[in-house]
Amino acid sequence: MANNRINRYIGAMALGTVLLAVPACTDTWDDHYNSTGTATDPTKTLWEEISTNPNYSRFKDIVQKAKYYKDNTHAVPTYSFEDILNGGQVNTVWVPDNSVLSEAEYQKWLEMCETDGYNVQQQFLGNHIALFRHNISVPNVIDTVKMINGKNLIFDMTDPANSSLQGIKIGDKYNVATANGVLHSLNGIAPFHYNFYEQLKFTEPMTELGKYVVSKDTTYFSTDLSIEGLPDENGNPTYVDSVYFTSNRLFSSTHYLPNSGADKWQMTDNGFGANINAEDSVFIMLMPTDAAWNSAYEKLKSAYVYAANYDDKVKGDVGTKTTIKGLDPDSLQKMSLQMDIVSPLVFNIHKQPKQKGAELWKVEDFIKTGGAGIEYLLNTYGDTLRNTKTWNTTDLFNCEPVQMSNGYAYMVNSLEFPKEYLTPDVEVEIESESNFYYPSNNNNYKVGTGSKRHTFSNSTYRDITNLYGTVSNNNFYFLNATGATSGPKVEIKLKGNSATAYVPDAQVMSGKYDIQVVLVPYWYMNIVNAGGISNKFYKLDTITWEQDPTLDPFDTIFVRRKGEIDTTYVKSLAAVNKCKITATLTYNNKGTEKSKESLVKNYEYDGLKVDTVTLKEGFEFPTSYKNMRFSYPVLYLECSTGKNDQKNGFIFDLLIDKVILKRCDDSQQTTE
Repeated sequence: MANNRINRYIGAMALGTVLLAVPACTDTWDDHYNSTGTATDPTKTLWEEISTNPNYSRFKDIVQKAKYYKDNTHAVPTYSFEDILNGGQVNTVWVPDNSVLSEAEYQKWLEMCETDGYNVQQQFLGNHIALFRHNISVPNVIDTVKMINGKNLIFDMTDPANSSLQGIKIGDKYNVATANGVLHSLNGIAPFHYNFYEQLKFTEPMTELGKYVVSKDTTYFSTDLSIEGLPDENGNPTYVDSVYFTSNRLFSSTHYLPNSGADKWQMTDNGFGANINAEDSVFIMLMPTDAAWNSAYEKLKSAYVYAANYDDKVKGDVGTKTTIKGLDPDSLQKMSLQMDIVSPLVFNIHKQPKQKGAELWKVEDFIKTGGAGIEYLLNTYGDTLRNTKTWNTTDLFNCEPVQMSNGYAYMVNSLEFPKEYLTPDVEVEIESESNFYYPSNNNNYKVGTGSKRHTFSNSTYRDITNLYGTVSNNNFYFLNATGATSGPKVEIKLKGNSATAYVPDAQVMSGKYDIQVVLVPYWYMNIVNAGGISNKFYKLDTITWEQDPTLDPFDTIFVRRKGEIDTTYVKSLAAVNKCKITATLTYNNKGTEKSKESLVKNYEYDGLKVDTVTLKEGFEFPTSYKNMRFSYPVLYLECSTGKNDQKNGFIFDLLIDKVILKRCDDSQQTTE
């Protein structure tokens, strides 16, 4: 019964997701030969074969002393690797003989059996044992073998006379058949590599990154694999052998919340969205040293200043004003900053294009160049890091890579993410009513029923856009008047949503921004409504019957000059389609969400071209909204044209392309 239970443990560890990785394994008795190629009649177990061979005495001593671990903290009571190799489970063992296991290494492993038995299992014994039989019988085969420590090792049999395990040549004893498996001697010790998670968890001293990742571990009890004993005095079940599993949600999700009580969490937890513990994956990971971690933390924390109170904009949007009170600003800062340092560190190399139309990157190519030449760098968190002037001079992978069992780690002394990524601009594309904040019965949202998004193709109308400006994302939002004597009023949610921004969902952080709005001339609506650029917009040439005898003497044909816009005509349109705007910012001033700042009043927009209007230079937000789920600042924007302004060419309508909060240089933070 105990043996069956242990076999279930081993199976769960070694074969949970990897049976497809061992196509050459077999449990049959076919093709079992000893080193001379003579057929054998095996009667010994693997343990008896090892323990009776004096050349394997050091390996035997370690096997005999080592216990089997269900996880890194729970050894199976009264059970050792001797029991595994002497039991009914079929295994293959690659045995390093005494000549390749030095006295120092031998003593090290013996001592670790007492002090760190789990890593004896993971780094040594489990790295030389695999489930099922793996025989050297078919030439020209390279097999991936799943060892019982979970690692995938390469069993190279392309030349049977020079076969190897993970580059270590097989010895003079191979295909030794036993009653419960097969044995090969090995002229060395199979190399062991941590995966990324193990590197962070087991390297001493544990780094700040490692502490953070391990802090997200969740251990849970498995009733299916545990052995139930007699119930206690209250009738509750007890277990004579308990099995636990550990998971980490950083690996499976980019954003996650608890299964219950999520509405109480002001921030989601951000993860990698990549299982860095998976042996069948290939990643590149930046692992900042403590110096890099602490430097990044100190240089970024001024952009992560939080308040104790915030308005709940989600509830406000449906008509209920709610304030979130009693938050711990220091805890919010620590949580938010640590998440943002950690979440962008992992890269799936197979998803990194070399350039448009080129094949995807391979790990070997990436390692040779450190990623130089990658046009887009995609992290598993979901951000696309694009080339900019800053990015071109930025080197994230600025040290020698260290091989892991599932990729390569760059243990960097500085995090060289460009400032555009760390403290990005906030760009709000005005594309629908969802971009507006309007609690019920709020006087700050007044628009007419004709307000909506309009498509405006920059390429189709390039004769116009080359002179008067393009609109972002090929559309703008038209806000019409609510009455004959007033203009539209809206409150705009200052949350990033621009697909062209460095970080599409960028949020306002503490620090300085230039606050801008991009306005679109009203006469662009003429083009939209007409479905094209009419001849009125072009300079015209005339052709008379004197120039073309086929014409009637009284006819004149007007022909537009190709691409030549009549700027005088456009100016005449703009002159009667101007508007005035007033803008006010509502923001959190260290816990007082109702703080307001007047940005501009009755600013006159001439309506001639697509214009980026700076409403306020260097406005300093005292508190951050980064990673906050329910809160953001709001821009109040009003077409403030008055009734008496109409005679001077001002109208009551407003066309908005987008709002930009441009991070000021003096508040830009880097981690260099």
